[in-house]
Amino acid sequence: MQTVPISDTERTEVPRPGGMGYRRNYVGKSGTIAMGPQGFLVERMYPNPVIDPHFHDVDQFQVVVAGDGSMGKQKVAPITFQYADAYTPYGPIVGNDDGISFFTLRPIASGGHWVMPGNRENMKGRAGRNIAGLFDYKKKLTDRGKIESEDLMEPQKDGVNAIGFRLGPNTDLQSPPSDAGGQFILTCFGGLELDGKIMEPNSLIHLEPEEDAPVLKSGNDGASVLIMQFGRPSNRPGSDPIKMAKRDPNGYVDKQVKSDQQAN
Repeated sequence: MQTVPISDTERTEVPRPGGMGYRRNYVGKSGTIAMGPQGFLVERMYPNPVIDPHFHDVDQFQVVVAGDGSMGKQKVAPITFQYADAYTPYGPIVGNDDGISFFTLRPIASGGHWVMPGNRENMKGRAGRNIAGLFDYKKKLTDRGKIESEDLMEPQKDGVNAIGFRLGPNTDLQSPPSDAGGQFILTCFGGLELDGKIMEPNSLIHLEPEEDAPVLKSGNDGASVLIMQFGRPSNRPGSDPIKMAKRDPNGYVDKQVKSDQQAN
């Protein structure tokens, strides 16, 4: 298990045509091909940033944590998640006047950023699932020991899932088992205590498949937590991290910069 408080991350400047962007690497590193999982925060908190439609070669969740705008036809605001199968185009990602910030979470690092249109020949088969949902993270529980859970997507046969939890003050939650393709746990509101660390909002936990699930303890203000699970490996292209680990580690495909884009 990896527990990464936001206070342990480094905020790196990423200059863009429309303003100054930032990136925080939590798990792994963006823009590189590696065996391990990948989780990072993209911050584009300047007016009207745009990331053109594109796809990646691995499954991923993206979670909007600040600002508002749209991902394709889906209006987004905190806390909106989007799950996309590997080789499934999505976007454009468009921020409104105050910009947008979002996490990108993957069971294994992406091998590149393929802009659409123009890269259909690099899609291995038909586009797959693109599932979005909204978690009302601002709803606050005031009773100690109280827990609410909210299923945020329809059950998926391969174990892909997203569940929101709200915890009252000083409350313990036995998180659900990591019984498919690994999990990310995001603190959305309040704070958690885990492994002697304080997990403030925008702190991240990663669990490998079948790894023991932790007990999450909320602080004095309670907490809201989003748990996202990837699917079990299958013959679907991009779904098996072991197969994807055989990619050329030097073969990352960079984005084609046409406007205010950010490879992610």
